Amino acid sequence: MNTEKKIDEIINFIRLHPESTASQAIMRRFLINKNKFETSTEISFELKNILQEKGNDEIDFCYYLVK
Repeated sequence: MNTEKKIDEIINFIRLHPESTASQAIMRRFLINKNKFETSTEISFELKNILQEKGNDEIDFCYYLVK
């Protein structure tokens, strides 16, 4: 599976399950304080930007958490 598809699935999972342990772990890992964002769309946009800068190992780890 390509990297963009993995990122999209990670973001979709977090959008659907924001309070799950996996979502919280990913948010903490990248130091995203969701209180500073108004909507889940803003969180998704920020997380996508962060993940696009990360290596495949980081993306694979996050993908493993949500799958």
